[in-house]
Amino acid sequence: MKFTPDTLTSSGVLINEKMNIFKKKAAKKMTDFVYEYLSKCRRGKEYKYHYQNIGRHVENFVKHSGVEVYTNSFTEQLAEEFIAYLRSKELLANTVKSICRRVTTLLNKAERAGYPIQRGFENISLKEEDSCAIYLTIDELKKLNELQKLSKKAAVTRDRFLVGCFTALRVSDYGRLTVKDNFINDFIQIKTQKTGVVVTIPTHPVIRDVLKRNNGELPPMPSLQTFNKTIKRVCKKANITDVTLWERTVGTKVVRKKMNKWQLVASHTARRTGATLMYLAGIPTARIMLLTGHQTEQAFFRYIRIAREENAKILSEHSFFTNF
Repeated sequence: MKFTPDTLTSSGVLINEKMNIFKKKAAKKMTDFVYEYLSKCRRGKEYKYHYQNIGRHVENFVKHSGVEVYTNSFTEQLAEEFIAYLRSKELLANTVKSICRRVTTLLNKAERAGYPIQRGFENISLKEEDSCAIYLTIDELKKLNELQKLSKKAAVTRDRFLVGCFTALRVSDYGRLTVKDNFINDFIQIKTQKTGVVVTIPTHPVIRDVLKRNNGELPPMPSLQTFNKTIKRVCKKANITDVTLWERTVGTKVVRKKMNKWQLVASHTARRTGATLMYLAGIPTARIMLLTGHQTEQAFFRYIRIAREENAKILSEHSFFTNF
């Protein structure tokens, strides 16, 4: 049988068209691929925000090195140079690891789209440090909830943050809650963006306070960048000033310093606060994990934060320390 451009397969697909599926495309500029992908992506703002940052990092690396980066440019040597460049910008070790992980994700997407790639990051091991992440206590949350005379931006940020603290949802989820779509009687129900799991959460009295302050609605969520800057200022105003030891690798140096607690608060602090306070309140771990999405207790206990003093207080009430 002689094939012509119009010859059809049994499924009705043109032979030439079907063969094109298996043709490799020419390598594409990495920044072009990133922004093209984001223009078609239907994911949320937080997801896009992180990958827009990847595009900017690659763009700046190209300017710094004077070498254009394509989808198939990331040999192991170039990957090492990219990591060295990120460290020269004094980024945290965990931030560098996160950027490289997202670049690898984008390269995998590029490969599935038919572009040639290199897997230079696969043989490079990057250290992940224990996070200095903090959580807020019930007393600190009361201070936040009772703050008066806030600007509109500060009030909106405070209220959304409190919703995150009393649901233990990710910012990508607590930032898009609406009364119309997610509040049913005394419960909040939402399909989580990252895992696609539907969770149902009781409505905490503090969330009811938020609704009262906003005429029965939730205020619109600001951009993540604005949110993270504003919540620090709000926490400072609420006098959340306990001193915390901060120790991380910045670039190539280990930096140790004392910081006020408000300086370490960010959007993700809300979720960590919620999970930790639920645990301290005695809610069974398995039930909290149904909200947080952690698959193992080991992962859950790495995630929550319990101060040594609080741990000692809990243990002091255990029968081992009270009976002999």
